[in-house]
Amino acid sequence: MELTGATRTWPINVDCDEKLLRLPHVWTLAPTSPLAHVSYGGTICIDDGQGMSLDPERLAAIVAHTVIKAFDLLENSAIDAATGYLEFFNELEGYWSHLPDSLRSRAYFEVDGNSRMVQAFFKSDAKPETWYFADRGAELPWDVKSDKLEAHRALYVHFDAIDLPPVKPQRLTSAFVHEVHRRLSAEQLTLWEQLVGSSKNSPKRVALLVSVPRQAGGRSLVAIAFRAKRGLIDDSAVVAPLTMRRHTPTYMRERGGASLDLLGKHVAVLGAGAVGCVVIDTLAAAGIGQMTVVDNDEYSEDNVFRHLLEPLYIGLPKPLGVKLQLQRRYPGLTITPVCTTAQKWLASADLTHYDGIVLAFGAPTLERSFSRALKGRRDNFPIVFTWLEAVDVGGHSVLMWSKGEGCLDCLYRDDEGHPSLASRTSFLVPNQPVTRNLTGCAGAFVPFGALQARRTGLLAAEHILSAISAGTEADGVREPSYRFWVGEGRAAADQGLGTTPWFSGAGSTSWKEASSRAFGRACKYCRTPREPA
Repeated sequence: MELTGATRTWPINVDCDEKLLRLPHVWTLAPTSPLAHVSYGGTICIDDGQGMSLDPERLAAIVAHTVIKAFDLLENSAIDAATGYLEFFNELEGYWSHLPDSLRSRAYFEVDGNSRMVQAFFKSDAKPETWYFADRGAELPWDVKSDKLEAHRALYVHFDAIDLPPVKPQRLTSAFVHEVHRRLSAEQLTLWEQLVGSSKNSPKRVALLVSVPRQAGGRSLVAIAFRAKRGLIDDSAVVAPLTMRRHTPTYMRERGGASLDLLGKHVAVLGAGAVGCVVIDTLAAAGIGQMTVVDNDEYSEDNVFRHLLEPLYIGLPKPLGVKLQLQRRYPGLTITPVCTTAQKWLASADLTHYDGIVLAFGAPTLERSFSRALKGRRDNFPIVFTWLEAVDVGGHSVLMWSKGEGCLDCLYRDDEGHPSLASRTSFLVPNQPVTRNLTGCAGAFVPFGALQARRTGLLAAEHILSAISAGTEADGVREPSYRFWVGEGRAAADQGLGTTPWFSGAGSTSWKEASSRAFGRACKYCRTPREPA
């Protein structure tokens, strides 16, 4: 079909998916000059809203919607082309990726606008050939190291603007490289000599990476592989466009939903068991950039099905296993493993370096001793205690601040407010035998599953993250709080375990109300004066 607009008449073709599970593919004739949201081959990129619901019985309406969207995009793109290509350069990387004979590449350096020489590596036996780029002196990507790839020269330059890329049927040629060379500043020309210069006369393969500003924010990055001979561009050699995928921590964090604001935060996690490891993994995924992990236990075969570590780490200290696994999983993450007891760590730790602490021991006596040791510190930072109870009854997370009212001991008192060895938040009646063993006393353990551990770890991770956010805001609330989740309790009942009245009432109690009850009475360790609501 053809639609006539204010700029021109547009031929539009529509190809419907047989099952109509997505919007139809739509394209036009390859444009004679680049257009935003239109590929080299003429495909029109229509945003489906990331989840648009389609009714397969309304085929005509779906096609009409698609055609109208395509027509609007074409008209707006033509206006953009006539007024400076601002939107096109916002979409430059997408257009570049569809150029013919393009090769894959990965950028491990920050596209920051600072022109410099970088290292290039390419895997010629990959199909298609794959290139890698990293800053000089930076740690090499694991795939570059594992394949023992040889380093080559590459130059990254930043411009305010560059020439338009080719349109169909034209291809990228050395003319584009010459045009980039023409735009180089005096400083960039010095770098250029490092790129193409050589002590040998034989041609060498090099790469040129160019970024330009995006009106929408950030920078578009494109790259070209070509040959240099005797300090000049080899016009007789093939020039290949490189489709760039960014593998930098900042880009992947922002694109993956991790907070860049958390990249500079440092959290200590004491206890790297089933719950603690979920806390660590969740904080890393959320964007926390630095963690200290403290545990004196080794990873064993008993842990595998309720722990996040892979079996290959059996026999290693848990903090070291966490570091090895998660630093590969989350770029930019730094984990400091401390393979000793939390008590020894605390004796020499400089707590001014931490933005928060999470304790995942599941040992009330130890947790209460830490609560008292951490209370009254000079700097005010959040502290979360987290634990789960046996089988399927639930999990807990208590937040206190090193200064102010509220501490873990607030929970250890009876209904009259007197000190108690049992927490008022317990779901199970105290002093019941809950451990099991499969190999005798030496193999005794508290029964719970991975689902319960992960649910509790997520609860605690969200708790400390909310506190860290509150701690950075001028009007943030820095009050103690108690959060929990309540399980069905069927497995506990099947085992004859008794539950407390709090277990029955917690499911209908809000966290806010539960926090008021938990911290509402006076406590000799934190001097909370308020009465319960």
